Amino acid sequence: MQNTFSLEIEFRDPILLQLFEGVKVTNKNYRYTEELLNQFRKTIRKLQSGTNINELKSFKSLNYEKLKGNLKGKCSARINKQYRLIFEEIINPLDKELVEILAIEEISKHYE
Repeated sequence: MQNTFSLEIEFRDPILLQLFEGVKVTNKNYRYTEELLNQFRKTIRKLQSGTNINELKSFKSLNYEKLKGNLKGKCSARINKQYRLIFEEIINPLDKELVEILAIEEISKHYE
């Protein structure tokens, strides 16, 4: 039997929250094109729309995956062919099978 729940999105980086909300950011480390920011917002909304991890994995456009190597313990979802969103799945302490929060950490330029 599969659990259903609502995924909560948490932003570990407050600047990413500002970008998601459409706030103009002056930090040069967060200079992205408007097209990329729109794709970033669309990816976050798609993650929010999921009721469970298996459902998110079924969205082929997300390319949802658990990462390996130096990013072991993190997950990613594709923003576009060049960028991905890095986040951590936070498990419900009362039900170890239940992921309830996706903690967004960074926008990463893939293959760099």
